[in-house]
Amino acid sequence: MPGETAAGDVMESLTAFLILRDEELLLPRCLASLTGVADAVVALDTGSCDCTPEILERFAADPEAIPLRWEQRPFDDFGHARQAALDRVATPWALWIDADEELSPALRARLRELRRSGGLQQRQAWEFRLENRVYGRVMRGRSLAGQYRVRLFRTDLGRITPTPVHEGLVLPPGARIGRLEEPLRHDTLSSWRRYLQKVDRYTDLEAAAGRRPRALPLHFLVTAPATLWREYAWREGWRDGWPGLVWAATTAWSSLLRDWKLLGNRADRR
Repeated sequence: MPGETAAGDVMESLTAFLILRDEELLLPRCLASLTGVADAVVALDTGSCDCTPEILERFAADPEAIPLRWEQRPFDDFGHARQAALDRVATPWALWIDADEELSPALRARLRELRRSGGLQQRQAWEFRLENRVYGRVMRGRSLAGQYRVRLFRTDLGRITPTPVHEGLVLPPGARIGRLEEPLRHDTLSSWRRYLQKVDRYTDLEAAAGRRPRALPLHFLVTAPATLWREYAWREGWRDGWPGLVWAATTAWSSLLRDWKLLGNRADRR
């Protein structure tokens, strides 16, 4: 609930919002990390077949937990689904989080202090440093290290891009954006099987969007080895040991699968 800041001003309330599907393993950790930071949580389940709905129901019924409102929504794509979740946020501030992410203790403490002191209102949005992990290892290669994303923003200023995958946040030109170095932890890849299922889903959406291959079938032949070299050698995945190799190989497979589906769509249109 809104409180008082140190300066005596009303502390504006904040809602965390997320979309999710089949996240029974990581969701409890994500929700627990919001304690003391978010005043409410909005969740849209887009078709879970595991115990995700039961976890949401238990959390919503817990009088000691953050108030949570959730519902099921048929999945169309990531951009529209996430915007639908944002549309359900009724507080001045919105916090974008995914089920495979969690606020680190340091980030929770920093956000609580910003809210108590009134410092949150000094900016219109805040970007967090992502701490991407593959099989529990914090990654140092250039593809996954040093990433910052705007995740906390004035609700009335932010819109989600209507893209099928890799959706982003659009803010007005000139929006004042602060940066927090305390990490937002992200389990980029914790289960190869689950990640490959996600890759299959992403590439289906990319192919359905009607994108054409960047070249003729020759590109299809070279994309996987070129991607593997880029991720492991040029972007220094080798610094992360075997998780770096797993990430590079998985990224190469993703590129290959995407181009295969795009070529298949192109052939079907002839």
